[in-house]
Amino acid sequence: MNKECGSITVFTGPMFSGKSKALMARLETKQRAHKKVLIIKPAIDDRFGMAGQIVAKKKKAEKFEPDCSMPAHIIRGDDLELRDLILQEKPDVLGIDEAQFFGVWLGRTLYLWRNTTSLEIYVAGLDLDAWAKPFGGMPDILAYADEVHKFTANCFKCGQDARFTQKIGGSSEQKIQVGAENLYEARCGKCWTTPV
Repeated sequence: MNKECGSITVFTGPMFSGKSKALMARLETKQRAHKKVLIIKPAIDDRFGMAGQIVAKKKKAEKFEPDCSMPAHIIRGDDLELRDLILQEKPDVLGIDEAQFFGVWLGRTLYLWRNTTSLEIYVAGLDLDAWAKPFGGMPDILAYADEVHKFTANCFKCGQDARFTQKIGGSSEQKIQVGAENLYEARCGKCWTTPV
């Protein structure tokens, strides 16, 4: 007996590597194919004053600014809030941005949805935090993924491929601090240093 199964595809890498833009491009493709797309993001991500949107950035002049966006449902709670939203919306496709900010519950929850429905799941998130440690629930999401696209950025110091996020501002003791180029840079392994 063939059981229809979903899929999990992940876009990961450091900040400024184009993860959200890749996610949005994939979701737009699904919308053009007449699939019902549900997009979620964590409540903590309120950068650019666009809490109800996922946002792709583009460098304009000397700073990164919103380039394009898509409406998103804000998730403030846990797997039950996500479950209720999925049951209410009945999507064909689920898009998740900034997945590292969700709890560790997200990986297992996505795995269960993948195995019990035909839901196509697309996730964007940082694999490593600014201390080069696995970030939030991303290790589980990556382990359950059917496909992983690992992105690099350009190192803000030397221009080489960057796979790390360097914290340059704010509190070095605060593990989760939402920000953009005011607090973070992309760095290659040679230029990255532990936040002090």
